[in-house]
This record gives sequence, C-alpha cells and structure tokens, in this order.
Amino acid sequence: MSKILPKIQNVIVVMFENRSLDNLCGWLYSTPNPQPSLYLPAGSPAAYDGLNLNLWNPSNAPYFTGQPPIKVPVAQGTTSYQIPDPDPEETFDHVTFQMYGPEGPGPNPKWPMQGFIVDYENIDPIPSNPDLIMETYTPAQVPVLSALAQNYAISDAWFCSVPTQTLPNRAFVHAGTSNGNVNNGQYPDPFDFDVPSIFNVLHSRGVGWKVYSDTILTPSLTRTFFPKLWDPLLEDHFKGFGEFEEDCAHNSLPEYSFVEPSFLFEPNDQHPPHDVAAGEHFLYKIWKAISESPGWNNILLIITYDEHGGCYDHVLPPGGAATPDSVTGENGFKFDRFGVRVPTVVVSPYIQAGTVFRSNTPTPYDHTSILATLRDWLEIPSGAMLPSQRIARAPNLDQVLTLASPRPVTPQIAPPRAGLPTSVTLRPNSLQKSLLSGAAHRFGLHPKLLIDQIPTRQHAVDFFKRRLSMAHK
Repeated sequence: MSKILPKIQNVIVVMFENRSLDNLCGWLYSTPNPQPSLYLPAGSPAAYDGLNLNLWNPSNAPYFTGQPPIKVPVAQGTTSYQIPDPDPEETFDHVTFQMYGPEGPGPNPKWPMQGFIVDYENIDPIPSNPDLIMETYTPAQVPVLSALAQNYAISDAWFCSVPTQTLPNRAFVHAGTSNGNVNNGQYPDPFDFDVPSIFNVLHSRGVGWKVYSDTILTPSLTRTFFPKLWDPLLEDHFKGFGEFEEDCAHNSLPEYSFVEPSFLFEPNDQHPPHDVAAGEHFLYKIWKAISESPGWNNILLIITYDEHGGCYDHVLPPGGAATPDSVTGENGFKFDRFGVRVPTVVVSPYIQAGTVFRSNTPTPYDHTSILATLRDWLEIPSGAMLPSQRIARAPNLDQVLTLASPRPVTPQIAPPRAGLPTSVTLRPNSLQKSLLSGAAHRFGLHPKLLIDQIPTRQHAVDFFKRRLSMAHK
C-alpha cells in the first residue's frame, strides 16, 4: 500500500487554458455564498484569498511615471462568456509587465499586479475597451467549476510554474522543466522540448498511463511536443475522449490519465476568447464520467489551468522557485520565479466539502506538485524519477484527502448551457500556431511556410483534415 493516497487507484489531470484564479474563481466564496469549512494546512489563514471591489488597476500609462492613477476597479461578472476579447498577451515580457509594471522584478515592487490594463492597451489587435481585462466571472457563470470547488477542494495559492505562456508551463507539468524555453517561440520546435517526461518514467516502470484528447482532428498537444513519445509503439496510449468515458464506465482507467480539451476544432479549452461555457460543458462530461464510474471511490481528479493567459489576478507570485536544472533561459532567466495563480480544484470522495488548501511546506504549490504527488503515490525512487529540482522541492497533495472513509453521497451538479462556436475567421492564436508548427516538424514539413499559409483558423482546420484523410488512405 502506498504511503500517500492509499485508497487512490487512478489519478486524472485535466488542464485547461489561460485563466487566472481571480478570473474564474475570485468570487467563489464571496458573501452571501457559503464559506469554506476547512483550511489546510492547520493554522493557515481562515479566509479565502479572492476578490473584493476595492481592487483596481490603472488605465493610464503615465501613472508609472508619477501621475495620479485612473482607477478601473475589478468587475464582478463579465458582459459575455468570451471575455477577455481579444486574447491578452502571455509571453514572458508581457507577463513581467503585468506583474511588475515598467520597473521589472524586484524584492519590493512599486506596482505589484498593476500592469494588466496598460499592457492590454498595447496588444495587437488593440482592444476596443481594455478595461474588460478587469471583468471576472461569478460562480453562476462558471457553475460546474464552482460546484466542484465548493463541494471538494480548491487552492487559492497554486501558481503556474513559469511567468509566461503555454508550452513552457505544460512542459513543467509533464517534465518539471521547459528545457530552457521561456516562450513558445515563433515557430515552436518539439526538439527544443525534447526531455524525458513523466510518461516515459511510468512506461519504464510498467505503470499504466494514457493521454485522452477531446478531438480526433488534431494530434495530441502533449505527444506533439515530446518527441520521446513519437514512438509508434506508444500509439495505444493516446486516445480520444470517447475512450475516456468508456474506460471510466468499465473501471479500466490506467493509473495516470491526462485529459486534453479541444484547442482548435470546436474549442472547449477556455482559451480567451473561446466561450467559457464550452469548457464548462466539457468539464461536466468529465465529472459525469468519473462520478458515475464503478471506480469513483478510488479516483483523484485534478483540474487546473496551464497559465493565467494575461487575465487579471491580484496576488503577486512568490519568488524563490527552485531552478529545475542547469539550462538557462532567454536573457539569463533561471526559472526561479513562479507564474501567476491559476484555478486548481481537487476532487475525491475522501475530500471534505468546502476545503481550501495551500502548501504545507515552505514551497508553494505549482504544476510540479502533480509530479511530486505521482512520485510519492507510486513510490518512484529518486534514481528513476525525473531529475528536476523543482519537482524535488514541490509539495504533494496528500494533505487534501482528509476523510478516512469516502463520502456516502455524491453531489448532484446540473449540466451547464452549451457553449457558442468560436469564429473560424479569426487568425490562429499562439497555441494553435504551436500545434501547426509542431505537426510540421514532426511530419517533415516547413513550419514557417505552413504557418504563413494559415491566415485563419478555418485554414488550420482544413490542414488537419487533409492530414487525417491522408493518414486513413
């Protein structure tokens, strides 16, 4: 029996896109909502670190040179389910400005978390109303995520691993390092991320694993950017979402499952400006599959987001992150700072309803805590585990499962409304371009030539349809 999580037989991680904790869950425990019943660890502050109407950002850049601020308060509720629109910037330099303003990182910053509007004002395309970056969703607008958080556990101090965009953060959740990559890159090359992942570790130890993707059109993003997973002998480890539902129904899930939403075709990843309700609907399908599974009492579900995606959050991330390895990033960045908070909800019948959790060690939770949990749960010796120092220091999730017996009643969660389709005439976002570039590298095409021929998302869909058709011939 494992030393941690002894009743758990299946760990499932689903990772959505580009939302901060405040953006989706800032009002989770605001009055008059019921308040948390348990704060972990014992002795940590007995208050959920969410939003209040006194928080604001300046909308005038001269504020940073001494002028009085034009204050834009945080808004409780969004005017649509596609907020923010257009997509905020999420690269390292933009995130640094969002967090610190023009001063940059320092031990006592003058303008912590006050650069969101001014940064948003200067993106391409220019937003018609940059103040929309301060709009945040209420629990009623994200009812599935909110119900799971309130009925199980949410962390108000879980930080993405790197203060930047998707691929480096997803690399950290799989490998504990981004191999020195600070951004996705203009034409991302999977061989830049060519390091062993947790899937290689599990495979070498005979532990079951699968990556389930909610699309048959595009290849798995995880597989695309880890060349060590390209081996045709690993094909059976990459399945569609229908197989996930079947495996739940038959109680045949592997020990570790990673679930990907759809990033391009009928996207439900919640990447701005994709309809948040589409992601809610996908999360509901995941919830139904696991909660109705014969193995429900032995499942641990972790719901998280890769990075904040430029969405407002009021908490300055801590410094002091462990540098994962000797590979230094662009401009000498040592990966010694965490990124912005993201929603992370943990679901199990062994969790007390209304739990709010933070780290029980000097190191805060970040995405490598998932890897630390797998390491300790599966009792993987250090010599067989990924060598990242970030993983070595990360806290695991054992403290969150506080109940000795599974709760006898499973909460009833109502299905959300269906999401609206995202316009296929939009130009591809950075992640969609990464899928194209990664596929080009993998299949011997020229990434720049391919991307230059893809002006809209419909062109990207058509490309992957052609690839799929050729593969079936």
